[in-house]
Amino acid sequence: MHRLIVLLGLLLSAQAGLAAEFRPLESSTNQAIFFSYAFSDDGRWIAGGTSSRRPGGATNVPVVAGEIVLWDAKTLRRTASLGDHGATVNWMQFSHGGKVLATASGGTATIKVWDPEKRTLLHTLKLEEPVLASSSMGSQMLCALSPDGTRLAAVGAVIKPIGISKTSEAATLTVWDLGNGKTLWSVTNSGIGAMAFTPDSSVLVGYSRNIVWELVREIWSSRIEKETLMAWDAADGKRRFANPIPKMNPSHLVVPASGDKVLALGGDKNIWYSLKDGLVASNQTMVLRQSLHVAALSPKSDKLFAIDFSAERFHMVHLTNGASIVVSELKGYTNRLMFASPSHDLSRIAGTRGVLPTLMELAPAESTKP
Repeated sequence: MHRLIVLLGLLLSAQAGLAAEFRPLESSTNQAIFFSYAFSDDGRWIAGGTSSRRPGGATNVPVVAGEIVLWDAKTLRRTASLGDHGATVNWMQFSHGGKVLATASGGTATIKVWDPEKRTLLHTLKLEEPVLASSSMGSQMLCALSPDGTRLAAVGAVIKPIGISKTSEAATLTVWDLGNGKTLWSVTNSGIGAMAFTPDSSVLVGYSRNIVWELVREIWSSRIEKETLMAWDAADGKRRFANPIPKMNPSHLVVPASGDKVLALGGDKNIWYSLKDGLVASNQTMVLRQSLHVAALSPKSDKLFAIDFSAERFHMVHLTNGASIVVSELKGYTNRLMFASPSHDLSRIAGTRGVLPTLMELAPAESTKP
């Protein structure tokens, strides 16, 4: 009965929704499609990373591949190009105060670290394996920048043949010191499927799983076994705990401002775990799809913003009671906001609409205010 009430609430809230205004971001000079976005939490910048644009003619050589662009978050004017990756930029994240910007290209396993203020490249980091894609679209990589900008974590992928196809699974977890660009520590065969730093940057928490492939009636199928919630000291990789969490399979881990627990998002099974020992702290009632493209907490940690795959549906969830309000639904290819990323205060979303970089301003309706 309780779940029926929650589902009914979802349907009613979808009718209310939130109003949204689309505003164009000044396009890149090479007219490439943007595959990733990030906001600085100080409200100064929006960053975007492109694919490569191939000109017409016989040469078919990319003009610019993986350009890193900065926009002024107030005027939406293009203020700088930091450089390029040589490949599509699938992920990016600012540190606190916008002091550091990290960007990644999955296929080339290249991560670059920038100083946005000085417009300079600080480090180029390389994984020995491709960076693991955390979405079926391959538009998000499994990377994390510590809030203080001192450390960066990324998970490599190993490619396995499954029948006549191939699959990518989590392999090595690597953590770098961004002061000198050197590896701090690593974990081989990590199985990491989601991870996040705590707000004070001292702990890296991750969800690890072992995927088993089986041939059933001449069809290959996978199952997950040995699911574990883990935490390490970010500085040296010393393990704090490794606690079994069977039948969880979260798509995201998000840590509130208090830094004492972590919310594992697994669709209709969403659980708060203590970061002291990895044990269950409480269940979080809400209904979401299991696989999310983006999940972000508000500064006060009282709201969760989640985007379904392909950004066809945006959710705003009030965590005190698990009430989910559907922010917007965008149906059809021409209206879809792809590769979307929310601002720190969850009031704006940057994404690609059609082929153009776009800012979506959210205006809360009276009926949806907490």
